[in-house]
This record gives sequence, C-alpha cells and structure tokens, in this order.
Amino acid sequence: MSDAALAPIIGVSPAIKRAIALIERFAPTALPILIIGATGTGKELLARHIHYRSGRRGLLVDINCGALPQEMVESLLFGHRRGAFTGAVETVIGHLERANGGTLFLDEVLHLSLSAQVKLLRALETGEVQPLGAERKQKVDFRVVSAAQDDTTERLDQRLFRHDLFQRLAGVVIDLPLLSHRPEDIVPLAEYFAGLRGQKLEDETRMVLQAHAWPGNVRELRLAIERAGCLVENGTLPPGAMRDAIALGFPPSGKSGNSSQRAVAQRAELLAACEAGTWNADRVARLLGVHRATVFRRLKRSGLSLRRQS
Repeated sequence: MSDAALAPIIGVSPAIKRAIALIERFAPTALPILIIGATGTGKELLARHIHYRSGRRGLLVDINCGALPQEMVESLLFGHRRGAFTGAVETVIGHLERANGGTLFLDEVLHLSLSAQVKLLRALETGEVQPLGAERKQKVDFRVVSAAQDDTTERLDQRLFRHDLFQRLAGVVIDLPLLSHRPEDIVPLAEYFAGLRGQKLEDETRMVLQAHAWPGNVRELRLAIERAGCLVENGTLPPGAMRDAIALGFPPSGKSGNSSQRAVAQRAELLAACEAGTWNADRVARLLGVHRATVFRRLKRSGLSLRRQS
C-alpha cells in the first residue's frame, strides 16, 4: 500500500493525537490492536494506517464479522477443502490464510459466533489453521487488528463474547470518541473533505458545521460535504448550502421510525449551536438557519434557557 493510496488521519484533538502516537509506537510490533469507537468514527482508516506502518508485505484482509453469514462463518474464516460438506464443490482459501504475511482486520469482531470465537482463539494461540475437511493444520503468520463499537462491556457481561479472546485481541486498545466529543476536529476534517473536491468553506459555514451534533460522526460529515459540493456552482461552500446538505441526510420530520433518537440528536444540535453562538439568540438562529422564535421554541422543548447561560 502506497502513501498515495492511504488517506491521512485528520484531527487536532487529544484523542486523535493519542491515536496517531499509539499507531507510531505499536504498529511495527506484533501486538494485537483493538480499536473501539462508534459507527462512522474512522476505525477502518486507523486499521489501514496500522497495516501500512507495520511494514508487513502481505495483504490487509478486511472482514466485517457482523456481515458474515452465520452458516458459513467458519468456512469463510478458516477455509474448506473440496467435498468437506454438501455444496463444497471447490477448495476455498479462508480469510486467515489469505492474511498470511499481512494483517487480519476483524471489524465488528464482537459479533462473531461463539463457535467461531473458540476456533479463532485457538488459531491465534497456536499460529495454525485447519480448513474444514483438511487432514493437517497449516502455519500462518499475520497481525491482528480488531474493531468494536462501544458496547464491549455489555457483550462481555452477557457472555456473548469470550473474555479470553477479548484479552487476546486487546494487546493495545485505541479509543475513537464520537465526533461530537472532539469538536475541534470538525473543521479540519471538513476542510480536508472539501479540498478533495477543490472547494473551500466560508467562515460562517465553519460555524454551521460546529453547531451540528454529527450523530453519524465522520462518515456523516464527509457525506454532508459531498452533498453541499453538489448544491453549489463554484468552489465555495456557503452556510445555506451546508445547512441544506445536513438536512438532506435526515429522514423527513414525522416519518422516521425512531423519533426518540431524532429528538436526542436535535437537542444535541441545539446545544452545539448555542455553544458555537455563545448563547446569543441571533447567532444561534443564524447558525441553525431559523427564526429567533424557533430557537426559543426549541429551547423550551429541550428544557434549556439562554438566560441561564448568561
């Protein structure tokens, strides 16, 4: 993988600086790395950087464990020989064997079936895999990078994931907080995404971006920038286009099946706008693209008050 093919890790927050430092320190080692973060925070990008910095010449084999068909998990991970079971008309090389000499990236690793967890643990401890229908085990040498969402504790407590396998995967843990928890990264990320399209942000557009809660994290921000870029005719992204682009990423009001999550997102967006607008009603209204009266209605509905913050 070349430098040109690898997107940079963008951010100035302590969390991102720590993640970069951990990658620089531990990527060249053999220690397994576990990346924990919500959907859209950039776990796959970090995994690619770890693989690149590891110096391994083999492939980065990317597996979404949550998307593996349950009836084929073990066959896909460990491979099978022709005739190993009904329908096995040809020999298939498993993901673990394909990662030999490279990196095995197990995304959504906590969603592996318990039977697959047992075999994966054995393979990691012995450095050997035995495809279904094979008479002998095969030596494999790969670096393991895993990714999980922030429900790790719950899945361990409910015995949905083995503690011994978790310890085996968590040689080094890198935490990726929500984008709303590292607001200083929003504008640098937006400028990077806009720059990829040859576009720039207006000053007030930066404030609009900081006023949004970004429940979809970096992925939502990237898509919003792409939509905004399609809404304008020149290389500048104005605040109005940015507000429209953000709104286009949500279902129409009243038609979403999860109104409680939407209400939480709206309250977070209102709070972010109040912080960015220094709790001034006029500034908050401009950031949200609404009238002052609408700001006060939303504040009342959310149990907030501008007076209380003055």
